[in-house]
Amino acid sequence: MAMLAGCDQITDAFPDLKNLSVLPKGSDESETRKVPPPIDLLLPHKISVHPFTGTRTFDQAGGARGFDVRIEATDSFGDPTKAFGDFRFELYDYRPFSPDPKGTKIATWRESLLEPKRNLQHWDNIAKRYQFKLQWGQPIPAGQRFVLVATFTSPFTGRLFDQHIFVSGE
Repeated sequence: MAMLAGCDQITDAFPDLKNLSVLPKGSDESETRKVPPPIDLLLPHKISVHPFTGTRTFDQAGGARGFDVRIEATDSFGDPTKAFGDFRFELYDYRPFSPDPKGTKIATWRESLLEPKRNLQHWDNIAKRYQFKLQWGQPIPAGQRFVLVATFTSPFTGRLFDQHIFVSGE
């Protein structure tokens, strides 16, 4: 959206875009900026934790371990789209045989993608989804089940979330 706001052609066609700005830090994130049609159809409508999400070793020596999280944002047409906003990832122990599989919260990570440069750092242009390498300082035993909850907030859309259960080492 920030890239669109800079295009004279777009802002001439949609003068309301000239007034769009990102909410300052500390403001109420429940407020949503009005985005004019048809551009509102291209904003994220849904996020999904991709099945390739799992535990990984990030360096050649095998020292940096963590979680490789892949997130797909889709617009109202179901097409992959970029998401300008903030992602929060919460990792939980898996609780078997329960209607809510989230057990004890283990960790939380936050990633802001409001800045275009930072957004592109996480964007995989071939797969058309985001990739986050969340560092974890402890050994992760193979075969352990986890629940990952991803939440997306943006000044341009409502809050979106998805939950994914995965097994470490798979």
